[in-house]
Amino acid sequence: MLASDIGFENLGSWLQVLQRIVEHSANMVVITDRDQRIRWVNRAYSAVTGWPLDEVQGKRASEFLHGPLTSQRATAQLKTALSGGRAVSGVELVNYRRDGQAYTVLLNIEPIHDGHGNVAAFFSIQTDISERKRLELANASLQRHLDAAQKLARLGRVEYDHESARTRWSNEVFELLDRAPDDAPHDFAELMEAVPPERREGLRHKLAQSLRTGEAFDEEFPLLSAQGQRRWVRCRGIPDFTGEGYRLPATWTVQDVTVYYELLEERQRANETLNRVVGERTRQLEEANRTLTDFSHAISHDLKKPIRHMVSFAEILQSMLDAGDLEQARLYGEKVRAAGRHLQTLVEALLRFSRLGRHAVDKQPLALRQTIEPLVAEALATHPGRRIEFSGLDSLPVVMADPVLIHEVWVNLIDNAVKYSAQRDPARIAFGCREEAAGWDVWIQDNGRGFDPSQHERILQMFGRACEDPEIAGDGIGLALTQQIVDSHGGRLWGASAPGEGATFHVWLPKPAAP
Repeated sequence: MLASDIGFENLGSWLQVLQRIVEHSANMVVITDRDQRIRWVNRAYSAVTGWPLDEVQGKRASEFLHGPLTSQRATAQLKTALSGGRAVSGVELVNYRRDGQAYTVLLNIEPIHDGHGNVAAFFSIQTDISERKRLELANASLQRHLDAAQKLARLGRVEYDHESARTRWSNEVFELLDRAPDDAPHDFAELMEAVPPERREGLRHKLAQSLRTGEAFDEEFPLLSAQGQRRWVRCRGIPDFTGEGYRLPATWTVQDVTVYYELLEERQRANETLNRVVGERTRQLEEANRTLTDFSHAISHDLKKPIRHMVSFAEILQSMLDAGDLEQARLYGEKVRAAGRHLQTLVEALLRFSRLGRHAVDKQPLALRQTIEPLVAEALATHPGRRIEFSGLDSLPVVMADPVLIHEVWVNLIDNAVKYSAQRDPARIAFGCREEAAGWDVWIQDNGRGFDPSQHERILQMFGRACEDPEIAGDGIGLALTQQIVDSHGGRLWGASAPGEGATFHVWLPKPAAP
């Protein structure tokens, strides 16, 4: 109905009809004339603003509704639109109630034209959206706090819309996977593709169990990022109940717990290092105890033997002198001297053995050929009347070892090979080696008399000898000394032989550990 149909002078009657229609509307209804002066308002307007009709009639809204928070720009744009006779739709404006309290209103204003197309009045429907705006602001604030908390906790989200079957990842999930966010959908299965293959089946089983029982899925597992970085995450989600069963959770949380696992791994490495140190110290203590046991055995048994001989021979010597048998006295005098020299040799061997334990191992790159060649030349010079053939020196490697200690090892091994092959013509002594992943196996092989394999452990002990042949000199301490030196390098010493078939002694030395 146009104002010209009823005559603008009858606007009051028209407003009375309109009043009966919209009086009980929840929205505020305002009628203004062409000059934007209020002619009529409904009860909802008065209830919201606190202004009754008789106090606002004839006034413009800007005269009493605006305040500090009212947007001057929005007000100017609104005035321009109405002055031009244009409709206004969906404009939000902060107004003020009669008591000074601000509220937010949503404005929709339609011009009313007369029969000539001129603006005769304005019909305005206004909605108080203060509560909605408050909730929106509260939600926005909560979201900001949630985002900040998630960033601090490195907590990401995977959100799944069951209606559209679309999934959204938060920025934290993309950062975890070293991927740039885009508009493409990303589902939970795609997240599982970043799990190492050996862990996927177990996680699928856990998820299936969660969907059967409705229990929360809460698992920690590794992810491999697009850059190949291994990260640990804690993934949590509660299945949605559909009334008939459970389906995938609508929201998952994905928390980066890499630092926690790195600390655990660091502690594990520290424990492993500590265990290695304790193991090494235990080994050293056991070795020290074994050495002390050897010393105790040597003092209690091996050293007593030449002393007993000396005492026994001296008593016989005394009886020979008393009987005037000088020839026999000279013979037993020589036996006393021989027993004394043997005792002296044993004491010196014990002193060498004890001094070794006080020598710090100084490992450095060492060419074994340069160490062994002078020893071979010395052995040939010491036995000019024998034919001794050495071979395999060219094959010797460079190892990490203490030059002083390793020199002692090969002095003993070469001396043994030369001594126990004395009855062979020629004596053949060969060196060889084999490289292994963790170290070098270097050996010396002779064609001498060999030894019974059952005596292997004995010959590596102090004063243990392969045979008691008096024609073969020795104090039985060389191999014990050699084994202690090899042990101090973290290596191993062992022999292989059979009587009459020569002997091979292996020295295994470790390579340096990778950094």
